[in-house]
Amino acid sequence: MQAVTKTIRLCLMAFAWFSVTIFFLWSIGAIWHFDLLPRPIGPILAVITLVAAIVLLFRLARKSMWLTYGGTAIIVIWLVTLLQQPTHDRQWAKDQKVLTAIAIDNEDVTIENFRNCVYRSESDYDVHRTDFEFKLTDLSKVWFIVQRFSPSEGLAHVFLSFEIENEENKKRHFAVSVEIRREEDESFSPTQGLYREYELNYIFGDERDLIGVRTVMRPDDRLFMYPVNATPKQVQELFCSMADRTNQIQDRPEFYHTLLNNCMNGILRHTSQLTPEEISWFDSRIVMPGYSDRFAFEKNIIGTAGQSFEDLKQASRIDQRARDHGIGPGFSEAIRNQAN
Repeated sequence: MQAVTKTIRLCLMAFAWFSVTIFFLWSIGAIWHFDLLPRPIGPILAVITLVAAIVLLFRLARKSMWLTYGGTAIIVIWLVTLLQQPTHDRQWAKDQKVLTAIAIDNEDVTIENFRNCVYRSESDYDVHRTDFEFKLTDLSKVWFIVQRFSPSEGLAHVFLSFEIENEENKKRHFAVSVEIRREEDESFSPTQGLYREYELNYIFGDERDLIGVRTVMRPDDRLFMYPVNATPKQVQELFCSMADRTNQIQDRPEFYHTLLNNCMNGILRHTSQLTPEEISWFDSRIVMPGYSDRFAFEKNIIGTAGQSFEDLKQASRIDQRARDHGIGPGFSEAIRNQAN
């Protein structure tokens, strides 16, 4: 019995040391990135805090006391970071200056500030915005898109694209991307995304914009576009859910978070209705969005009976099709040439 008790204590102590160390390192990063301090001061304070913690660890007679000091420091630093509040008042990048708003009047939908950038290169483009109108009941299909921008399979951006089909069988498409709202001369960093550095944004735009820039203008990125197994009614409910959250963000800004409030979490809030099983946000395939397509396949959100995941993945790759066609008329039809 004593041996079991000793083992449990050792395990708990190891867990305590691991947890406090991880969160203390997060706290060092929080000090480094604390926006309310002048830029040179934050990094200097972070280094001083880290050195002081190491010195204290070696000087304490009872090493376990470091857990108490470290835990207290974590709580204090976390409370201080709450002073940073999200805002819409920053110097935004030109394609992020205006937020989308969505009005739904019975069956009439208007997406205000619908984006359609015209690209000469990834960084050289003109921003065009308009009102995009359609009937809610004309929403018929949705696609789940995975953009792999890194050699690491786990790192990816995910977003959705919708199809509108009216009574004359005319089809239109638009994409919705949950991402950071970039400031001027700012780029995305997964590390900075842990520290209240970015606001969250829902971007509604033309596929030639949101998909075109990620394919034609980025020759190394890989894009996979998966048809989602959803009825038109589910597609319409999915859109309404995203519309509500888009309007909420316009009224109440919120921070992006690399792990807790990112592109995958954002989509998951709205697509959870597509599977009867409860989805855990701590599933590794959710935390690492690059594996989310396999997760969706296993949950029968994408794919068909008898189809292997590898066959589906190969059939759904669209980046080369987009580059071969170019950003222009017929873009949406071209990327779906073999995706249906």
